[in-house]
Amino acid sequence: AEALTARGYSVVIPDYRKYPEVVFPAFVEDAAAAVAWVHRHIAEYGGDPGRIFVAGHSAGAHIAALLALDPTYLQAQAMSPMDLRGMIGLAGPYDFLPLQTARLKAVFPGEHLQYLAQPVNVLQPPNPPVLLLVGRKDETVLPRNSESLAQHIQKTGGRVELRYFENEGHIGMALRLARPFQGDGRVVQAIGEFIDRETAF
Repeated sequence: AEALTARGYSVVIPDYRKYPEVVFPAFVEDAAAAVAWVHRHIAEYGGDPGRIFVAGHSAGAHIAALLALDPTYLQAQAMSPMDLRGMIGLAGPYDFLPLQTARLKAVFPGEHLQYLAQPVNVLQPPNPPVLLLVGRKDETVLPRNSESLAQHIQKTGGRVELRYFENEGHIGMALRLARPFQGDGRVVQAIGEFIDRETAF
């Protein structure tokens, strides 16, 4: 949070239930409830409910993408993806079929839910603008996930920006938000530029 609060943004970091307590889509529903809470209450903390972004790294990016691209989750909270100003995903899995491990198959049980868990399969325009940040050396969540999602958003007429970071791996993309590891600050700067651009009107 500090990387963003230092730039003057209000930041809310919610938690969500995880496997084995729950399976998909319960954790996305938890995130939607958190967004709805922020929309109702952020003004009490000096924030603007008309300028909400969702963001995450890895699994968090997957959840953020589903909230921004599939209206199902926010509609259940009497909201819409267009109530968001944007979505920011760092090193996210957006197009990860077929599932490769027994654990993932347990988290996403059954072919139908596995299909619905792929942001590339469920995006329904209109959507808020999307910023995808990915390290070229990511061998955990391959960059093709971000590339595929960007292509799908473009095909539906949406706005998306894909930014590569040449020397970053999977964990490095998250570490760049921590003060001791920000390095040249390019990851934080990319996020800030996107937020500022999308709130300039």
